[in-house]
Amino acid sequence: MPSWAHRADLSLLTAREREALAGLGDCLTNAAMADRWHVTERTVKKHVANVFIKLEISTRAEAAVIATLSKCAERCPQGHWCGSSRI
Repeated sequence: MPSWAHRADLSLLTAREREALAGLGDCLTNAAMADRWHVTERTVKKHVANVFIKLEISTRAEAAVIATLSKCAERCPQGHWCGSSRI
């Protein structure tokens, strides 16, 4: 696992920033998130930018990895990745 994914502190994110991270994990565009939330695309861009700053990442792909890992961590007991190794 990349070191930046391991040190991501999701507690730094607001509720809307967590939604943006989840949207990035689902490969949604900013426009798609804006339509879902009934806000402007500019608003979504700001939330996405805040996610990047707070998690110290620079790409949507990095955000998608973190979103995927956090979903698995919520589902899998005791921090096991699909029941096999620690995350």
